[in-house]
Amino acid sequence: MKNVVASLILWASLLALASTAFAQQESHPSVNNPLAVLLESKGILTPAEVASINQAASPEDANARLAKLLVEKGLISQQEFASTIAPAAAAAEPTITAVSEPSAQRRLFNAVFHPQNPSQNPTQSGQTPTGTPPTPERGFGVIPAVAPLRVLPIDMPKQGGMIPDIHLGSGANMKIYGFYKASAISDTASSGGPTFGALDWPLPLLLADTGPTSDPEFHVKARSFRIGLQTEWVPKNSGFTITGRVEGDFEGDFTDVSNRNISALRSNQFSLRLAWMRLDHTLGGLPWFAEFGQDWSIMSSSLPNLFETTGLGVAMGSMYERAPQFRTGIQFHAGDFKIQPEFAIVVPVAASSALTTDQRLREGDIAGPESNQPGLESRVVLQFPLNKNWKGVVPAQLIFSGHHSRVNEIIPHAAQVINETSPTCTALPCPITVFNSTTVPNVGFNVSQTVTGATNCPEASGNCTLEQFFPRGYQIGNPQNVYTAEIQLPTPWFTWVAKFYRGDDLRFFFGGQLNDVFSNLGPLVDPDSVLTGISESGRSILFGCTGATTTGQPANTINCKGTPLQSAYLQPSGGVGGFTELSFPLSRIFHANPEGKNSGWLLHLQYGTDRAPYKDAQFGSHLGRTDLDTVSLTYRLNKWVTFVHEASYIVTFTANNHEAGGVIKPEYLPFEGLTTRQAHNWRNEFGPIFTF
Repeated sequence: MKNVVASLILWASLLALASTAFAQQESHPSVNNPLAVLLESKGILTPAEVASINQAASPEDANARLAKLLVEKGLISQQEFASTIAPAAAAAEPTITAVSEPSAQRRLFNAVFHPQNPSQNPTQSGQTPTGTPPTPERGFGVIPAVAPLRVLPIDMPKQGGMIPDIHLGSGANMKIYGFYKASAISDTASSGGPTFGALDWPLPLLLADTGPTSDPEFHVKARSFRIGLQTEWVPKNSGFTITGRVEGDFEGDFTDVSNRNISALRSNQFSLRLAWMRLDHTLGGLPWFAEFGQDWSIMSSSLPNLFETTGLGVAMGSMYERAPQFRTGIQFHAGDFKIQPEFAIVVPVAASSALTTDQRLREGDIAGPESNQPGLESRVVLQFPLNKNWKGVVPAQLIFSGHHSRVNEIIPHAAQVINETSPTCTALPCPITVFNSTTVPNVGFNVSQTVTGATNCPEASGNCTLEQFFPRGYQIGNPQNVYTAEIQLPTPWFTWVAKFYRGDDLRFFFGGQLNDVFSNLGPLVDPDSVLTGISESGRSILFGCTGATTTGQPANTINCKGTPLQSAYLQPSGGVGGFTELSFPLSRIFHANPEGKNSGWLLHLQYGTDRAPYKDAQFGSHLGRTDLDTVSLTYRLNKWVTFVHEASYIVTFTANNHEAGGVIKPEYLPFEGLTTRQAHNWRNEFGPIFTF
């Protein structure tokens, strides 16, 4: 804390010195460049570099030397260099004046401490709540256009390019960032039920019965505090740039602890969002990077500008995720046109819906890692300026990405009933627990059913229980495939962002109406729908045989009539969706004063949709489609304080049932004490964001 206070005092003193020097520069030019002194104190310039600047013959020459050093260090671009130094060099007066245009040194100060590129600022790179506009002070008398949220920017970090808050003795630099956010929320309907009915963030509707009304709700939420630490190492005599980030927030679950249970609603817990390290270097003159840790999935290149961040459009078209990964990429460029292909191996995740709370606490997920295969992801990003003459407008991007992984379900051969002394099960359901947990699912094969007449029954009698068919147990898997296409087009008048995705088993990516997989028997017949095995993740997997019958058979017995017993195919539920968004920099459009109180107005219009094929959804949640329409008005009071009002309309439709013979029947789910095929919710959320 003492170091932070001392750093703040040093900042204030040096900024005051720099401001005084700026004001007196015209009549009292000094050999000592105050901005160079400030940058030396922050570790950006070395004493030798400052001495070289101070040896200049004139203030103009000193500013030119300083600007060239900043270009070499990657802190300002060639365009910023030209905008900073060229106007002073072209001026008719022999000295730098500050009448209507900022001085060259002031422009250098703005270029370093208020960069135009939002990807260099962690609070503008998808880290703050959406709707936060760019800093009006950026640029030279121009309010910047709306920059798309880019949680995975392709701009390479420069060695020594971060202005740190903390210097460590090891040579590492650290910068703290984050925000406080509070919001008041009104919903005209809830998702329903004891599990989903009291959430302070939106989910699709019709997940459970809402009771006699639509269950309208009101919340005041203060758990959106987020904090992050950006780190940088600058190895001496090395071409490597080493950076990292750790980030977390309090938007996780609530506590279940004795001294918090009564007040659980306000006692939410801190959870990890990001934790990665990155190496940047050049290969054959081309920028290259390798990253290790938890970061945004490659599928998350484009996100909507939503004020609600606890669930950022879950099952409403956003489709994103954060995951542990090893990622690498290389950049090809010709002038301002850049192409960056990337590849990553990620942890495979099934997002199993049947996992118990105990299993999630102990393992997180089972079926994904048990595939013994990494998930594979890749993307290619094309970045280019739409118009080089536009000021305060970031380049456009065109992005294509894909994901593939596998999921593996394991069924032990014996039905498992666990007692205190011996892990042996004799019947289902299993009344005794494992690991002292009361929530472990009953796993294994149901031994109460008998199958006769199956060609693959190993018993001479021809009668077998399910576990006799599979004396070593059984395993079955399914693929998980996703692809996306995204576009981000910023202009001075509006910014258009759009994303389209399609795939299967999209539950992990918050898509496909949160369906995952189901047992598809196909031509197999299971007359009683009781031939099941329960996997270790709690999934019920069906078994059957062609032409089976129960006619003339004892109770709990089916006759396969000379066909083999087979398992169902684990069919991944499909999903398709995306969003389109228009963002308008109102202050820029209406020519507000960049230094005035009306310089921070923004408007976002967004439509998102997430859909599941009805023929798949009928075996899952029975939700076929959820749409999200949002209008968000943002006012930025200054660079620290922003106010947002977001109004949303959410509507969910049920999936029709597809029966044999092509018959389609509508599905009705409980809502407001009745049954319906669709439900809607009007949602309003308002609050401030304090950014640091």
